[in-house]
Formats: sequence, structure tokens, C-alpha cells
Amino acid sequence: MLALVAGLLLAACTTVQEVRRPDGSREFLIACGASTGWNVCYSRANEMCPTGFNTVRQDGGFNRKEMVIACPNEPRRQAST
Repeated sequence: MLALVAGLLLAACTTVQEVRRPDGSREFLIACGASTGWNVCYSRANEMCPTGFNTVRQDGGFNRKEMVIACPNEPRRQAST
């Protein structure tokens, strides 16, 4: 039970924002609390890209950790004009 509560609290400390690229591909900005480990960010990345992800950018600052990822095995969608 304690592990479930701890998992929910850690998940609440992360946010995911989808970013659409001009070529129709997607990237995800994952922000994690500064007090959480990188493993929490990587866990969210695996949720967003279950078949694997590429790290585009990763930065750890005073207030939070951020990483931008791309799902290489995801089919690209044409951007509408």
C-alpha cells in the first residue's frame, strides 16, 4: 500500500507536454520535480514511447528536471497547412 501511495505522489510531480514539429512528428517535454530522481522522468518517457525513445535534450536545474524525447518508432503524421 505504501509503495502505491509513493508511486502516485511521484507521478504527480511530473508533467508531460506534447510538442508538434513542423514535419508532423511529435516530441514530449517531460518535467519532473527537482527532488525526484531521473528514474521518474525515464519512467514517464517509457509510458509515452513504449517501444523506445530518443532523448533530444535533458537538463537538470534547481527547481526541476526536464527532458525532451522523441518516439522514433512512431509513424509521422503530415502537418496540416
